[in-house]
Amino acid sequence: MKTAFFVSTGRTGTDFFTDFFNNVVENSWSLHEPKPAFRKRGHQLMSRPHTMWEKYYFALPRRWWHMKHSEEWYVETNYHLFAAIPLIRDAFPDALVFHIVRDGRDVVTSWLNRGRYITNDHMTPFHIPGDPAQALWENWNALQKLAWYWKTVNTRAIETQPDMIIKFEELFKTNKELIFDILAKFDGLVYDEAKVRASLEKKVNRNRIEFFPKYDEWPRHWKEQFWEIAGEKMEELGYAFKP
Repeated sequence: MKTAFFVSTGRTGTDFFTDFFNNVVENSWSLHEPKPAFRKRGHQLMSRPHTMWEKYYFALPRRWWHMKHSEEWYVETNYHLFAAIPLIRDAFPDALVFHIVRDGRDVVTSWLNRGRYITNDHMTPFHIPGDPAQALWENWNALQKLAWYWKTVNTRAIETQPDMIIKFEELFKTNKELIFDILAKFDGLVYDEAKVRASLEKKVNRNRIEFFPKYDEWPRHWKEQFWEIAGEKMEELGYAFKP
C-alpha cells in the first residue's frame, strides 16, 4: 500500500488535491478527512506522543478501505493531522507527507467567514501545556485566536519535518511547474500532463458569501493584532509585512 497525506491549517486547497488524485491521476484514489479523521486527537497530539492503540485505530481502517481499490496509491487530505505526522510515519513508514502553507492573512479571513472561533473554539492554547497564549485567550477576539492558530499549526507541522512544504500561492498563482515537483515525489504515478495543467485552472472549493473583508480592507487595529501574534512566523515563511 502506497500512501500520501496532505496536511495544513485548513483553507489551503486540500479539496483540490482530493479531486486531483481521484480524477486526474489514473492510479490513485483519495479521501478528504475520512473518519477517524483525528480531529480531537490531533489537538491532543500537540502535547503528547500517540499511543499504540491510536496507531492501529488510524491505520487499520485505511488499509481496509484500500484493499477494496485497485489503484496503487491512497492519498488523504486532512488538515486535522497537522500534529500527527509522527503518527502517520509510524503507521505508514513509507508514506509521503506534504504540508501546505498559505498566507496567514488569507487563512484567517477565510476561517472568519466560516465562523471559526466565533461559533466554535477548535484548538486552543490549553491543548499545549505552558503556552503563553493561555493567559490571553479569554480576552482575544476571533481574529487574534486565528492568528495564534495559524502560527501554531504551521510551527508544529514544519517542526515534524514533512517531505515537502507547498506554498499555496505558488501552486495556484505563480509557479505552474510546482505541481510536477509534487508529483515527482511519488513513485510511478500515471497522468496526462495536459490534464494536470488544466486542473489548476479549476476552483474546487468555493467560499460562501463573505462577511469579513480581505486584509487590505481590515481596520488598522485588526492588522496590528494579527502581526503582533503571527508576524514572526509570517516573515519566516516569506510573507512580507503590508500595512
